Amino acid sequence: MKYQIFFLFFLLSCSTVSETNNYSLNIDYKNSNNEEITIEKVNSDYSIELIKSDILNNDNYKIDLLVNEPTLYRLNIVGKNSIDFVLEKNDIYIKINGNDISVNGSVSTDNLTLIKKYINNYQDERYELNRSFIQASRDNNKLEILKIRNQSEQLEKNFIKNFKELIWNMDNSIATFFVADYLKIDDHFNFWDSLLLKYEDDFGYTSYYKALNEKFNRIKVLSIGQVAPEIILNDPEENQLTLSSFRGKYVLLDFWAAWCKPCRVENPNIVKMYNKYKKYGFEVYQVSLDRDKSTWLNAISMDGLQELNHVSDLKFWKSDAAVTYNIKSIPASFFIDPDGKIIAKNLRGPRLEKKLSEIFNQI
Repeated sequence: MKYQIFFLFFLLSCSTVSETNNYSLNIDYKNSNNEEITIEKVNSDYSIELIKSDILNNDNYKIDLLVNEPTLYRLNIVGKNSIDFVLEKNDIYIKINGNDISVNGSVSTDNLTLIKKYINNYQDERYELNRSFIQASRDNNKLEILKIRNQSEQLEKNFIKNFKELIWNMDNSIATFFVADYLKIDDHFNFWDSLLLKYEDDFGYTSYYKALNEKFNRIKVLSIGQVAPEIILNDPEENQLTLSSFRGKYVLLDFWAAWCKPCRVENPNIVKMYNKYKKYGFEVYQVSLDRDKSTWLNAISMDGLQELNHVSDLKFWKSDAAVTYNIKSIPASFFIDPDGKIIAKNLRGPRLEKKLSEIFNQI
């Protein structure tokens, strides 16, 4: 099944006062043949709200949609196509003739088309490199593998550089909010900080801006250079053990669980690094996302983690510490300096060893 997805965006007025209006979605579907359609609203939290379900019993269809801010909608031709569009102060005209789809009603469409084309070209190039890498690996061609890795790194660097320039230099467009995931806030914090400030006057009142800004602020407190938020949890003996009690030392704050296989695989490396560098002032503060205390304690014993520092409130993903640190998957870790500031994230295996070697070889 082939899906063709079109995003349609409308420029905002200079006013930040939202007004509620009805605008029409007009569908011209050649040979519609009683196609089933749904029209959905995509909210700023990506939840889906069904607006209308209907049958196209002729080639032309019209529906009025309520708009009080630029809003992402989705037209589904059930079993065939999915067409996304954003309504704001304009009527929308969609023409469908087989696999040919056109959308009219917004000057912002060109901005998004340009962005999506750039992203698709990058993904196509990565796909070809991945195919070449797989073949080189099968052939055990080490020189070719190294060459492809270098090409892949350079391709990603060029993509990020040009993607930032593309977004920054175009006229302010709400399209930016729907491609934000292609440039992670964690890795490009300063760019998104500047972009949100730039867009605030035009889009600050919208739920989409507010959602992205809220996400940015959650990540901001966990960005490199920020003081690591406090954690106050109990150890296995029910004694309170705070993260801040390790100020003056380098600390690996590690989120894990007995049920997490990748975590258990990494534990021997963490123990090895702790034993090697503890005399220099290196500590490990492990936060378990387990739900059962006996399971947690058994994992500590089996993995030889007894010398490390352990805490948990046995709340699974709802652990207070996991919520504070926005943990969505594990293993996850933060490397903290003696001043309590985050200096690295998610160091595992050779990367953790390299970081520790760099730090303690300078002491």
